[in-house]
Amino acid sequence: MFNPRNPRFKNMKRMKPRIAVFKYSCCAGCEFQLIFFQKHLLETLKAVDVVYCKMLKSGGVEAGPFDVALIEGAITEEWQASQLKKIREASRYLIPIGSCAVCGGIPAIKNSTDELDVEKRVYADTAFLHSVTAAPIDHYVKVDGYVKGCPMGERDLDELVISLLLGKKPVFLEYCVCVECKLRGAICVLVAYGEPCMGPVTNAGCGALCPVNNRACYSCWGPMRDANAKALADQFLKMGLRKEDIFRKFTEFGQPTDEFKPGALT
Repeated sequence: MFNPRNPRFKNMKRMKPRIAVFKYSCCAGCEFQLIFFQKHLLETLKAVDVVYCKMLKSGGVEAGPFDVALIEGAITEEWQASQLKKIREASRYLIPIGSCAVCGGIPAIKNSTDELDVEKRVYADTAFLHSVTAAPIDHYVKVDGYVKGCPMGERDLDELVISLLLGKKPVFLEYCVCVECKLRGAICVLVAYGEPCMGPVTNAGCGALCPVNNRACYSCWGPMRDANAKALADQFLKMGLRKEDIFRKFTEFGQPTDEFKPGALT
């Protein structure tokens, strides 16, 4: 994982860190967030050199070297996996940003259907396609941390970039959305209203945005580490949810993850 004591990090203190942003299969929402964050992180962004980011500017240094590579989107094509491995070799630190890159996100919903059937739904001629099962970034390369969220959260991006500049280890939230509900004094929608809330198994960081507005969490931040998905799925069964609906809840985000598989297979 992230190691700011790595000797290579010393160079980042002497010059502006070179940051590159690459996009794969996703809606580009995380890059939009990155642009939006400029008004909040202007001072920080002045301290870095964004050398490649198609949404910010044309051209750029696509081959590296990079101090930090931020990767948006899931891998769904062969060329993406090949390029990703080259980026890994050219980067000191590689960080997936957003749920698609971290846990497969929305693109990975297709994994529940035969790949060829998915292709035929969209394209009349599939001969030119080279699609693969959707996978998060760490399925193909070693990563140095995760910025979760759909789109990625401002708090975690802020923490990552500032930690890089200061040479310290970033601190990300490692608990479930339920904790954020308690911190904000929100009523538990699962217990009080009988809503099928994914908060008990979803990683925190959103500020319990849905539950504080009396809506069930739908797990857009992906699974919490050591999530007890089977127990929550069993509770959903007791509440009267159909198995196919429970399956959809645990595959809407994080379909490829080990944490959510026990819930999806209930």
